[in-house]
Order: sequence, then C-alpha cells, then structure tokens
Amino acid sequence: MRWLKANAATWNGDGSKIGVYASSSGGHVAELLAMRPRDPRYNAIALPPDIVSPNVDAAVAYVAMRSPVSNPLARFQNAEAMKREPMMNNHKTFFVPWETIHESNPQEILERHEKVTLVPFLIMQGALDDNVRPAVQEKFVQTYKAAGGDVEFHVFENCEHEWVAKPGPQTDRAREMVKAFVARQLKRT
Repeated sequence: MRWLKANAATWNGDGSKIGVYASSSGGHVAELLAMRPRDPRYNAIALPPDIVSPNVDAAVAYVAMRSPVSNPLARFQNAEAMKREPMMNNHKTFFVPWETIHESNPQEILERHEKVTLVPFLIMQGALDDNVRPAVQEKFVQTYKAAGGDVEFHVFENCEHEWVAKPGPQTDRAREMVKAFVARQLKRT
C-alpha cells in the first residue's frame, strides 16, 4: 500500500483516495490495514530507495469486503463445532503463536477500545454463510459503528461464503453495490 501511494502520482492517481476490496481472509487483512495503517509491524518492509516519500503510511480511504473474517476466533470456534479439520488447521498455521489470534482480531481490537483508524466499510455477507456466520458479522458491524465507524452492511439471501465466485444476479448486485460505494467514497475524499 505504501509503495502504491508513493507512486500514485506517476499514474495520475491520488494516493489519498486508494481503497481496498477483499474477501474472506483477505477481508481480515484489509480490516487490520484500515484500522492500523501506522502500526510499525505493518510497515516493517522498507520502501525502495527511489521512493521519495519515505514517510508515506499505509492508510486507505475505504474498504469494501465480501464475508470478511472480522473475528478469527469465532470462525475457528465455528470450525471446531462443525468438525472442519482443514479450517482449524489453517488457523493453527496462520496464528503462530496462537495468542496472535486475539492480538490481530478486529472484533477484539474494537472491544479493547484500542486507538484505531475508522474508515468507511462496505460489508456484504451471505445469509447462508457457515464459514463466517452472519451473526458474528452483525456483531462486528455494531461494534464498529459504536466505535464511531461508518459501515454499510448488506446480507445477501440464499448466498453461502463464496457466493460472488458464481455468476448470477446476486453477484451482479454485489458488483454494482461495490461500484456505487467506491463512487460515493471518491466524492467524499
């Protein structure tokens, strides 16, 4: 993100208007990036020496997501309850040491009242998602709003976790929703 922002002007772009679109685990990373853009751990990779803006941060203007993992612990517990060994193993591989599942948990970050950046979020959630449960996502949305964040939340009926990977009216609706959200954000910034 820092590299992209530092080079935006070379493409006639504006680094202050860059947003992110992400799905599932990518949504988890996008939420962390949005909420902690100046965290030194997220800025540890040095920019190339030709970048003239060494102090550029990783802040984004907005984030659009499909079924983000806003609470990785809740997703792990759900995988345990459903006896989904591969998903449980993915968590144990990613969160090493295990305590990082709490430290990097967007839901828990907000509940701990950590100082965060609150950019506009668009969250689209499948009503039939048994990977990231709609109730878990609804709780995150409520917590983000309570912290002062702006979030649009839309539940897509009859859609499971990876519903946007399939062509159809719900996927088309999601694409249009993302385009409209981005257009609104570009007018704001």
